[in-house]
Amino acid sequence: MTDSLDGDQTEAVGVEKVLAEFDERKDCLSAFCAKTKGLIEACLQDADIRYQSVQARVKTRKKLRAKYLDPKKNYRRLDNITDLAALRVITYYEDEVDRVAEVIKREFEIDPANSVDKRETEPDRFGYYALNYVCRHSQKRAVDVEYKKFAGVRCEIQITSILRHAWSEIQHDWYDLRDAFPDDIKRRFARMAALLEIAESEFLEIRKKKTDYERSVALQVEAKVGNLPLDAVSLKSFVAQDSLVAETDHAVAKLLGRLLTDEIVDNQIDWFSRIANHAGLSTLKELRDSLKRYEKGISEYVRRCCHLWDLQFQSNDRLARGASILYLSMLLIVAGDERRFLAIIEDLGIKVPNPDRILTERGIAKEILAKYTT
Repeated sequence: MTDSLDGDQTEAVGVEKVLAEFDERKDCLSAFCAKTKGLIEACLQDADIRYQSVQARVKTRKKLRAKYLDPKKNYRRLDNITDLAALRVITYYEDEVDRVAEVIKREFEIDPANSVDKRETEPDRFGYYALNYVCRHSQKRAVDVEYKKFAGVRCEIQITSILRHAWSEIQHDWYDLRDAFPDDIKRRFARMAALLEIAESEFLEIRKKKTDYERSVALQVEAKVGNLPLDAVSLKSFVAQDSLVAETDHAVAKLLGRLLTDEIVDNQIDWFSRIANHAGLSTLKELRDSLKRYEKGISEYVRRCCHLWDLQFQSNDRLARGASILYLSMLLIVAGDERRFLAIIEDLGIKVPNPDRILTERGIAKEILAKYTT
């Protein structure tokens, strides 16, 4: 992308002079990229937009030379080249590009004449797909002490999805010689680009179906639908909604001297659901009934057995939400048959405790179950 050169009759500056001028600016451009990368990351986090990464780079002398000497471009001075400093925001999904774009438009001064939406292509063309803005820091930010040294510095900000980013990185080594390749190579290259676009669409559709399914399960959990299978999806909604889980989690956290996390972490919930299934809890109804029956027993189990466990907490470690379900499951498993207990431990990849600990913990667990089973 370039400044408009229409009507510019000035003589082109020689490439060596352009490179010398670039060398003088390079340190400032590097500092600009680092500062702007941090700014974009902070703005995206503030807007609660999940992103894969923000990349930044200053153009190399080699690429600058080749670009400036490109006869198709008719560059005449260094400032005609707008991507000396460039950043790329990589999203996970294609439909998140526009959300990022709103943040960039709000935080930067956009040059519409040099910006382009490269997602708008011919219907039979596949490949690079991104939203490219040429911009500079806003006037308000340019007078801030942290940014005023970058006043007037332009950059190109590309916004694309992670699959499109991967394609552009692979395509880059092919691009300059694309027209020279035989037709069969060019055809296969186009087919791969088309397959990538299909994959992008499929990921979006799968994500939508996943979200719809999770919402459906959440409604069933709320309605206390009978015999709803206990798995990671249903357990996540159950932990989020059930007041008894919250109360028991708080009691366990207090016994262990921990605070509870604010969020429900997917991999922990998946782990809890697997252990609950091993404990014989296959539906949410069975889990609800067991929580009610052994609510006090769970706390007693933690209080009497925690000294046996190799629990190593950092000062800021928090207890996972749903941890009471873990301890309920362990209470049921430990009190059962020893061979089955050892088989479950092995299946879960947990280090087998020493025999004395097993014996002591099993005695406590059996006593608690007998005490609270009616």
